[in-house]
Amino acid sequence: MKFEFCKILFEDKNGMLCAGAFGAPDCCIPVSDVRVAGGDIPSPSPAKQPFAADALRLEEVHREDGRLTIVQGNALCRVTTRFEPFGGAVRVCANVENVSAHDIVLENVSILNVSGFASARRGNTYLYRFHNSHHCECQPRRLSFDDLGMFETDNRTFRRIGGYNAGSWSAKEELPQAIIEDAEHEKFLFFQIESCGGWDWEVAEGCAGALYLSLSGGTFARGGWKKRLAPGKQYFSRCAALCLGTSLNGIVQEMTHYRRLTANFSAADAELPVIFNEYMYLSWDSPEEARTRALVPLVAAYGADVYVLDCGWHDDVDEEKIYPYVGKWRESRLRFPHGVRAMTDYIRSFGMKAGLWIEPEVVGARSGEEYPEDAYIRTNGERVLVAGRYFLDYRHEEVRRRMGETIARMVEEYGAQYIKIDCNQDCGVGTEVASDSCGEGLEQTTQAFLDWLDAQRAKYPDVIFESCSSGGMRTDWQSLRGSSVFSASDQVLYRKFPYIIGNIFSAALPEQAAFWSYPVVDGKYEPRDGRPSDDEVAVNMVNGIMGRMHLASDLGKLTPQQTELVRLGVAKAKQLAAFRRTAVPWLPFGFARFGDKKAAVGLMDEKKMLLGVWSLGVTQFDVPLPRQVSECSVFYPAEDAVSVRAEGKTLHLRFESNTATVLQIVFADF
Repeated sequence: MKFEFCKILFEDKNGMLCAGAFGAPDCCIPVSDVRVAGGDIPSPSPAKQPFAADALRLEEVHREDGRLTIVQGNALCRVTTRFEPFGGAVRVCANVENVSAHDIVLENVSILNVSGFASARRGNTYLYRFHNSHHCECQPRRLSFDDLGMFETDNRTFRRIGGYNAGSWSAKEELPQAIIEDAEHEKFLFFQIESCGGWDWEVAEGCAGALYLSLSGGTFARGGWKKRLAPGKQYFSRCAALCLGTSLNGIVQEMTHYRRLTANFSAADAELPVIFNEYMYLSWDSPEEARTRALVPLVAAYGADVYVLDCGWHDDVDEEKIYPYVGKWRESRLRFPHGVRAMTDYIRSFGMKAGLWIEPEVVGARSGEEYPEDAYIRTNGERVLVAGRYFLDYRHEEVRRRMGETIARMVEEYGAQYIKIDCNQDCGVGTEVASDSCGEGLEQTTQAFLDWLDAQRAKYPDVIFESCSSGGMRTDWQSLRGSSVFSASDQVLYRKFPYIIGNIFSAALPEQAAFWSYPVVDGKYEPRDGRPSDDEVAVNMVNGIMGRMHLASDLGKLTPQQTELVRLGVAKAKQLAAFRRTAVPWLPFGFARFGDKKAAVGLMDEKKMLLGVWSLGVTQFDVPLPRQVSECSVFYPAEDAVSVRAEGKTLHLRFESNTATVLQIVFADF
């Protein structure tokens, strides 16, 4: 559905500009809003974010090249809201200028307020919240507004439905995105807040019982954010994006188009190489030279394009857990007696690129590395210390200089052509150093880190930089926009991965979301007796084929038949590179849920679909498709893995066991 500004923007008789998604709005809330400290909040509940003492009035409207700029103002500030269309979605940003003669303190900037949800009954209006955490990333759940406590009282309610984050893990509990569904009229709204740090959204009652949606970056009420503006100074908000549609799949596809249009990916990753990483079910955090030297020719024979040495290539610490010692980022001669460069050269001699891991935002408390005191994230006069590590403030020149030298050493001295950027701790509410508030400090430091990372990508255009944050703890579009490959999860149980794969394309692009494929697991996380079965290998490879494959585990323990299963899976993953860059998701069963007996997710273009299907407890079921089927064949692993019968827009599947397959479907109307 094409996004048209004129269908959502309304001007009331008092000159206030409002936005309404599903119908004419209640116009007591302007399209953007600012809360200034000391103002008389008109709502009896100050918790509600978009209400300001002196409402913004419309001053100017500009349209140029499809873009819309709205200027609103009052006696204290002027707010400029910019709408920019990208396909069927729109990106919205706001900036606030102090037009008064004295300092003002901002406590919230509502990037966008959208009304117009009153056309449907609340028991038939639904919210999809994207719950998120370690090993269970991207888990949307659908509940009605009524179930969430937004009752129709015929008077007024102070109840809010909302989500927020304070900390450098932007998605540690929930993704900064959600979907609102008007089931009565088959309308959907999908929004995301693009912030690697503080973000806040809420749905609540405005005037006359009408509901609104308000999107913000950090807020004073829930993130300790405030910003002091001197006369004539400006504040630029985070951005938000939203799209409207008539189906769940439709709006997920529209947001996919938006992300693709706004992404800034490295050309070094254009071929979408298959990556082998020693970490999962193999070296964990203790790689060492002899093991790597034995693995490299084996991995190359399977067809991998990149070989990554994960945590442990650095620091001469003979400890099982080295994390409190990280920070020097110099090669470990204990683990690699001949040096890391000898190993990366060895990897290259087999036709693969060499990769190294790093956590550039932390320094271990036992590392012996010291920075100036104002170069650390600090609260209440002390450095923030989490899991034995301090956090670095990338606004500080010394941090940028030394960590820039580290990346240079990894690339130029150690020979890294692929760098895995990880982030395994959350710094908390932010920093008080050189900030009006910890929340403002968080906003500035996360932006400074991303700016530094962009500079490294520009300096080394031939190096692929992976984004990882203990799995998917930074699944926000501000972080992911520049990350051509993104580690979606560190889930260690391969049969639970489909529940993440089935949803993650609602939050990241098919060409960037990477999934672990570890055909040989040990007994660390689940009982293990002997070799893996062929079905285990097949499920792991389907997991990897449906995203950017992160191959792992001790592949030397496979049988000859299983070796061929892995080699074929790698080849199939590489075969999909061009298709993946243009495909959009299809969710045949809607969003996946942990514990489901089946799971499926498709990637499709105008001609065909690649459909990943997992049998996880039931071996016979149907899969609905969006269009008539002309041809259907097994793409992986083999024709006898599943019995398939196509009938109209439905696939009838029967598996012989609990396993997985990838089907290739050609549409009849192409």
